[in-house]
Amino acid sequence: MLGKVLKERYQLIRVLGSGGFGQTYVARDLFQAQTPECVVKQLKPASSDATFLKVARRLFETEVSTLRRLGTHSCIPKLLDSFEEQQEFYLVQELIDGESLGDEIRRAGRLSEAQVITLLQETLSILKFVHDNRVIHRDLKPDNLIRRKSDGKLCLIDFGAVKEIRTQLVNSELSSLTVGVGTQGYTPSEQLAGKPRLSSDIFALGMTAIHSLTGRPPTDLPEDMSSLEPRWEEYTNVSPGLRYLLKKMVRHYFYQRYQSVTEVLHDLSRLDELAEKADQLTIAETFLPQATVWQPTRKESIRGVAIATALASTLILGLRHLGALMPLELWVYDGLVAYQRDLGPDPRILLVGITEQDLNNQQSESPSDQSIADAIDIIQRHHPTTIGLDLHRNIPQGEGRAALAHSLAADNIIGITKLGDLEGENIPPPPELNPEQVGFNDIPLDGDDKIRRNLFFASLGNESGEEVYTSFGLLVALHYLYEQHDFVSAESDVEPNVMTIGDLPFRPMNNTFGGYQSVDAAGYQIPITFRSPTNIAQRVSLTDVLTDSVDPELITDKVVLIGNTAYTSTDKFFTPYTPRSDSYQMSGVEVHLHMVSQFLSAVLDGYPLPWAWPDSVEIVWIIVWASGGSLLAWQLRRQWYWVMTWGLGVVAIAGTTVLFFFTNAWVPMVAPLAAFTLASGGLVFYCRYRQRSRNLTL
Repeated sequence: MLGKVLKERYQLIRVLGSGGFGQTYVARDLFQAQTPECVVKQLKPASSDATFLKVARRLFETEVSTLRRLGTHSCIPKLLDSFEEQQEFYLVQELIDGESLGDEIRRAGRLSEAQVITLLQETLSILKFVHDNRVIHRDLKPDNLIRRKSDGKLCLIDFGAVKEIRTQLVNSELSSLTVGVGTQGYTPSEQLAGKPRLSSDIFALGMTAIHSLTGRPPTDLPEDMSSLEPRWEEYTNVSPGLRYLLKKMVRHYFYQRYQSVTEVLHDLSRLDELAEKADQLTIAETFLPQATVWQPTRKESIRGVAIATALASTLILGLRHLGALMPLELWVYDGLVAYQRDLGPDPRILLVGITEQDLNNQQSESPSDQSIADAIDIIQRHHPTTIGLDLHRNIPQGEGRAALAHSLAADNIIGITKLGDLEGENIPPPPELNPEQVGFNDIPLDGDDKIRRNLFFASLGNESGEEVYTSFGLLVALHYLYEQHDFVSAESDVEPNVMTIGDLPFRPMNNTFGGYQSVDAAGYQIPITFRSPTNIAQRVSLTDVLTDSVDPELITDKVVLIGNTAYTSTDKFFTPYTPRSDSYQMSGVEVHLHMVSQFLSAVLDGYPLPWAWPDSVEIVWIIVWASGGSLLAWQLRRQWYWVMTWGLGVVAIAGTTVLFFFTNAWVPMVAPLAAFTLASGGLVFYCRYRQRSRNLTL
């Protein structure tokens, strides 16, 4: 648009402002040599429908007539022209060259009392003319008062009536309702409700004067909870008379304000006499009439808090029981795991990863039996405690089956089998392995296909007497702990059906552990303690082992796990670390490494096992936050205070979850936060409804 000439006369040279209704420009009047610059305001109708344009045109012409009348005042911009072009409406007004009062305040910091009194006198004289023409400005503020350079007088610009027509022109229904135009802090409540009065401009001028005196915009001033009015006196020293005048100008309820500019001018001329009324004003007029404010009885208060607590608790506990909150709880848990402190590599474990380069070297999708046998033999020369082979070798792979059978005969080798399910898909272990050296590598998946749980034992049926199998990770860990520390697993003497290793009990999780609800906790499971996303243990490649280039100290008396880590492998899983990278998947052998490390760290290092509160404690926790939210909301009953309190509640709930997570505990966060929000937010809106109903009855 810049550079465009409208009506073959007004050339747009720069933008002053913009909005959904159009833009405001500084333009050059090509027909005027002495005062070429002017202001052009563009108003864009929302529809080109003929009926709509007809109504919009009539509305536009009415406002043009009003602005033309107002422009006859020396301190209001003259309306120079108005026209329609390409179904868009334009107003051309005089450009007031000068500095806004807002810029003046920002430059000086604040104005003196004498300057503010002069400001009131000048602005009230302009406002009297405006109100005498039955017009409400609707957006009086420091930025709309310009001190003209030529004579130093204040000029009033940017009438809200123009903003109203702009708003109506973009409303395709052309509603007859008055639009609440204004600026936050300077706009009184009745104007925000779409019902401006002449006293609305008096309120705005009062707030402008207070801004000038204090140097603080209205939004930075605290609000009195009883009167709903700004507390500004503590930020400036002002005479009692002017304090009385300004306080009456900015009454929250319009019927307590000055009702006309004439009344304000009258009191402004006798500030000394008003000083005597200042104390009376504070006592008698500042606070709201008791009938205006909804004051609940003690019985109503107790009933309100109890009902809000009961409803919020019942709803959230019901959603929790149905599992509706579990995806969010898992999302929070994953975030805690993904960004927890990195525990670093486990020094007791070496990972021999079969990489993409290893497979390329062998020109095969899987390493041959001979290469695996050679790798095991080389590793055995350095005296490892335990070797875990996370590879299916139930059928021969290439050459060297006899060599592999010989290697698997060692008593420190642990192999794998896949149990599958009742419908089959099981993969048997290598036939050369002793059955006591075989563990299943099945891993339970959550509903979002992520791995979070460590399964110890499983069976293929639900009947008693079914054979119970031990997991690959547990067998590897038990073998190492027995060989190195003489630890064995046994059933606890104190807690039946609880496995212990040494003196440490491994208590199984139930189906409502932490944020879980109705998860399949069959068998014997606990959540996995993840060490690190990638730096889990020292790792070498299969080629490194076959070329005997691995430091023997990495093998001697250690656990060595062998498995496929190639990126083309199908043995990949999503974990809680996935949020850090949506494409990140962990290989099966790395998952088993986490499980083995979890056993070793718990037994040997005293690292805490995952734990959670009992269901009863979690339920009480949710009810406590629902009741706390209800009590706080009922005591404050103000939206802004509720927002601040809600923020503190979020910090407290989230902080509790994080602090307990440092002890490896999973305390749900979503359920108590939802109960707190629902109970407190519901009561705040209920209080607002009751207050609004009380106001309407008055």
